[in-house]
Amino acid sequence: MSQTEWKGQYMLKKLESPTCNTFNGVEYILRGAKKRRTSAMANARRMNAEVGVQSKLVAVK
Repeated sequence: MSQTEWKGQYMLKKLESPTCNTFNGVEYILRGAKKRRTSAMANARRMNAEVGVQSKLVAVK
C-alpha cells in the first residue's frame, strides 16, 4: 500500500468514525483549504515568473 493510499484511507476512516464530528470535520476542511491556497499561490508565482512579473504575493486567510 502506498503512502498516498494510506493517508487517503486514514482521512476517510477518521471522518467516518470521529470522536467529535465538528472538530474533525472542520480540521479536514481546513487542511484542504490550506492545500488549495498553497497550490494557488505556487501556480500564481510560476505564471508570473514565466511572464517576467515580480510581485509579492500574500495569501489572505
